[in-house]
Amino acid sequence: MFELPFILDGATGTELSKRGMKPSDCTERYVLDNPAVLAGLQKEYAAAGSEGVLAPTFGANSSTLTKHGFAVSEVEKTCRELFHVTKDNVPNVKVAGDMSPTGLLMTPYGDTEPEEIYEIYRQQAATLLDCGVDFFVIETMMCAAEAKQAVRAVRDLSADIPVFVSMTVNENGRTMYGDSLDGVLLSLLPYHIQAFGCNCSIGPDVIARALEPAAPIAKLYGIPLIAKPNAGMPITDENGTHFPLSPADMAAAVEHLTGLGVGVFGGCCGTTPAHIEAIAKAAKTTAKERFADVDMAEEGTYVSTTRVWAIVDPDAEYTAVDGDSEDDIYDLMDELDPEDILYLELGEGAADVLIGMDAFIPNPIAVQGDEEEIKKVEEMLCRKVR
Repeated sequence: MFELPFILDGATGTELSKRGMKPSDCTERYVLDNPAVLAGLQKEYAAAGSEGVLAPTFGANSSTLTKHGFAVSEVEKTCRELFHVTKDNVPNVKVAGDMSPTGLLMTPYGDTEPEEIYEIYRQQAATLLDCGVDFFVIETMMCAAEAKQAVRAVRDLSADIPVFVSMTVNENGRTMYGDSLDGVLLSLLPYHIQAFGCNCSIGPDVIARALEPAAPIAKLYGIPLIAKPNAGMPITDENGTHFPLSPADMAAAVEHLTGLGVGVFGGCCGTTPAHIEAIAKAAKTTAKERFADVDMAEEGTYVSTTRVWAIVDPDAEYTAVDGDSEDDIYDLMDELDPEDILYLELGEGAADVLIGMDAFIPNPIAVQGDEEEIKKVEEMLCRKVR
């Protein structure tokens, strides 16, 4: 349903701040109290060339809203009202249901179980689907495991709604959890996402470096990449906080990004309607073909961690493991290099053991055996796929 290149909108938070939102304000409450301000901004983006805009539902999940003083009983109503600020006031564009990190730490990094994260996203996704979203943008994700729960929640409700997933990375090209974008993309392939990439993340140069390892996989599977960068790293001086990259600077990055496979463009913090106008013009007129600068990955069955990915050896021997096999798995890992695949035949209880060891396993994992155990691994051990 999207003709490429497809142009998204630019920054919301930094632009609302220019229009009166204070640093201490909850964005969702500010938008509810000042819907015309948000609608006016999004109309400017549409006039600048945005073909899809994100409804202001970024934090409209139960975890985030209740932290800002909303009652649990208000969450669904609030999400609906926020969505309709865009849907009812910005014509002739596709409207995305925007979903973001919950702010909770999933095990083993924190105390929140994956199913709790999944249920938070499922509630939000169900509300947005009922409102009539055109597509979902799961964005600014810092953890591959949490991103996968969000995608899983949407897909359990709709097999067909388009889903874009966008991670945010540090200057080293990885998320704050150490996830590389190639590993994240591989873990999401079973959920048939329509686009994948990166937003925020300092600027277009950092996003380009982060996308490079994912580009061969995206090319192999025909998945357009997303680039929605900040207008550089914010600078604070006597004139306040501002972003260094001009609209022309952002537009100059489009050709290289297109060559890496980017087909969905937009802007994040510090970008304005003027930035989007320049990006849109560059994206629509560049002579560079998508993926022109990328060699296609070898066809096969891939497995990954967030650090490395590898192609499965069809003749490999699998080691049987079950619920008592933690020490055996560590022994196997001692015999392998981090890039070597850990081939495991799953018996009863093996999935729980692997999920508990997730943070300590650097190797890609290939699994066979009990289908229920495999399903649990694929849903909960969010950084690996068979």
